[in-house]
Amino acid sequence: MENNKSKNDTSIFKIIGGIFTAAFMWGSGNVLSRSLLIEGVGEIFLITTRVSIIGTLLLIHYSIFNKDKFNKKLLKEASTTALASIFFVGWFFIFSLQYISSGLVTLLISSAPVFTILWLKILLKDEKISKQKYISIFIGLLGVSYLFISKETGLENQGNILLGGSLAFMGVQCIALATVLNRKYAPKYKVSSWLTYQYPIVIFLSLIVFITTGTEVETLNSSQIFRVGVLAFFNLGAFTSFTWLIQRVSALQVASVDYLVPVVGVTAGVLFLDETFNSNILVAGIFIFISLIMNTKEEFST
Repeated sequence: MENNKSKNDTSIFKIIGGIFTAAFMWGSGNVLSRSLLIEGVGEIFLITTRVSIIGTLLLIHYSIFNKDKFNKKLLKEASTTALASIFFVGWFFIFSLQYISSGLVTLLISSAPVFTILWLKILLKDEKISKQKYISIFIGLLGVSYLFISKETGLENQGNILLGGSLAFMGVQCIALATVLNRKYAPKYKVSSWLTYQYPIVIFLSLIVFITTGTEVETLNSSQIFRVGVLAFFNLGAFTSFTWLIQRVSALQVASVDYLVPVVGVTAGVLFLDETFNSNILVAGIFIFISLIMNTKEEFST
């Protein structure tokens, strides 16, 4: 009863704060990842190190502050969701960053609400979807489609939008599915418990990939170690904010995060990685912002 009351009493300011926190940390995370890849840090080493750090921190926190008994059902539901929300998302996006800019990866994330609707129809049949939401998402998809048509990579005369864009697109599919799965299962559990139970399967599978591919442990300099630490912190903060949101608002309202992530990613990529900001990205961005305004206006008015 108290849990339901806290959800109902959540203010719009807290919801907006959670959305912006998740968007900032996810958008910045892609920029940090690409800065490390540019310097030669391997994708498999980077992602395995990142999930291991996050999973260890969550386990330590859970062991100290949570006295609940082992929950087999929670482990099953959290692991299923984690495959989409953490494992496959991470691998698709980290490899896409070799072919397109971090800003473009975050911009492509804006298409997630399109597929969120498809998964909502399949898994959460009781979720209401208005005509205005369909229109707003269609407009956002037009902006993403324009990037493929214009062959924009966000890199100066480099990259491959078909390869990098397709990898990112698969990551977007995982985000959409994960949004619905989190909406279906996460509200039953504490945020810290849900996140902690998600990581064992992610760490296990990542280590299998690390070992079977013969990846070696890399030596990082102080700057790279710092960025890996910040990356882990940002990922943990983004997932915490996202899970907190998904327990309190609709799946489509949480998808607003996917519209804001590009703003952070494109801006940070231009400022810190010398990525391109041109008319193609601007046109796509305009469509996305129009879609964002239409979507959030209806959500928050209700």
